[in-house]
Amino acid sequence: MGILPELSEKVTADTTIKTYKDSLIGKKTFKFDFEKNEFVTDVMGNAIMTSNSNELLQQVVNKILHDRRYKNLIYPDSYGNEVDLILNQDDPYEVVECELRRVFTEALVYHPLIASLSNFEITGEGDMIYCEFVVNGVDGTSIHHVEGVRYAETA
Repeated sequence: MGILPELSEKVTADTTIKTYKDSLIGKKTFKFDFEKNEFVTDVMGNAIMTSNSNELLQQVVNKILHDRRYKNLIYPDSYGNEVDLILNQDDPYEVVECELRRVFTEALVYHPLIASLSNFEITGEGDMIYCEFVVNGVDGTSIHHVEGVRYAETA
């Protein structure tokens, strides 16, 4: 008897091994309106679910970017973002711009539905910084996302 478990089935070249990412494809989630901060409901008050992969990916991105990392102990340390820490450091605009790219990437790539981020564009208008990027899902879907943060440079 070795240290590896014995398999009840024989594994061949034709055997399909299901991964964790495979098991997430086709999942459903409740629709959430982040502007109203409430679940989307039908006329009877029942929460509406979606299995559309683009809507699901958008829900995941919005949820992660609206939760502060380390705030809720129920989430792992890899969940959420640290944008508020960057904006509270009195760094010049160029540093904040670079750090926002890093923070958004680190916040999102840990989720098993997200493969990568691409096409980052960061622009400033007054006291707002807008980060535009494409989120690429593991199932081949991609969404365009724009996130605005308030920044006031102190000189």
